[in-house]
Amino acid sequence: MGFDAFIGNPKTTGRLRAKLRENRFPHGLVFAGPEGVGKRTFARMIAKALNCANTGSDDFCDECSQCRKVNSGVHPDVLTVTLEDEATLIKIAQIRQLLTTLQLQPLEGRNKVFIIDPANFLTAESANALLKGLEEPPDNSFFILITENLHELLLTIRSRCQNYHFAPIGLDRIRERGITDELAVRWSQGSIGRAQSLDIATIKEQREAVLGFIETAMKARDETLREMLAASADLSRTRQDFRGYLSVMAILLSDLLHISEGAPEKIINVDIRQRMESLAASAPTERWILVSDFVQVMEVGLKGNVNRQMMTDAMALVAASFSD
Repeated sequence: MGFDAFIGNPKTTGRLRAKLRENRFPHGLVFAGPEGVGKRTFARMIAKALNCANTGSDDFCDECSQCRKVNSGVHPDVLTVTLEDEATLIKIAQIRQLLTTLQLQPLEGRNKVFIIDPANFLTAESANALLKGLEEPPDNSFFILITENLHELLLTIRSRCQNYHFAPIGLDRIRERGITDELAVRWSQGSIGRAQSLDIATIKEQREAVLGFIETAMKARDETLREMLAASADLSRTRQDFRGYLSVMAILLSDLLHISEGAPEKIINVDIRQRMESLAASAPTERWILVSDFVQVMEVGLKGNVNRQMMTDAMALVAASFSD
């Protein structure tokens, strides 16, 4: 087990391994790319390579105590800062606590690795505090920031780091790993980990709820407004998995746009293609674009304390605004 076990993005990972091998590894890194394409996995691999007791500088054994502790999340020199329970943002106190360890020598390994995940959830204050650590870090300290969207990070953060993009792998590579359910292959969106962990039954349940909501909004007239808003209320009550429902909606809307623009071969929901084609034909492309844009606004709004039902009501009204 080593870097060779990592699947996908060979150019990106090859450049990073070369920097390790040449002893010129950057002290600030941003790993950007869609959810589930291996950013966190590769960050942990880097942490192991920087501390492994048995291999050269550009690989790791995955068997020594250093590697095992990184795998278990208990290595004292590999710290991950993430969202605390019920929190929607990474707080300045978390970054300040990290910075108190910056000037200390590693406790067990050769190097200290700080993983900020998801870095795009830093508050403005915590991001500015992190800048102090990124400006002149000690030689044995490395920061890896993980984000889906590079441009959600402060420009001052990005300018102090080397930025690497991780792209989804091809669906054929997913199939080669033994994933036989075509719906799972397509819903994986280029992530082997997601393909292996997907709960297709839950996805279908969420998809049915979201499709019902979209269909109700699309056919809304004055006399069905109450029904449309009731569907919105049902959807917004799913507090624990509201973000999941939004993700399902984004994928469905993407499929509807592909069909509307004459590219049905790109759709994910191949098992309900006829239903999707019928729904796509019920509205012009511009309408699907408008609703898709609003879903993106909702996803951004979830980072704050937005009223979920107000947002779903507004989206339903946006969707219905083109009704004849």
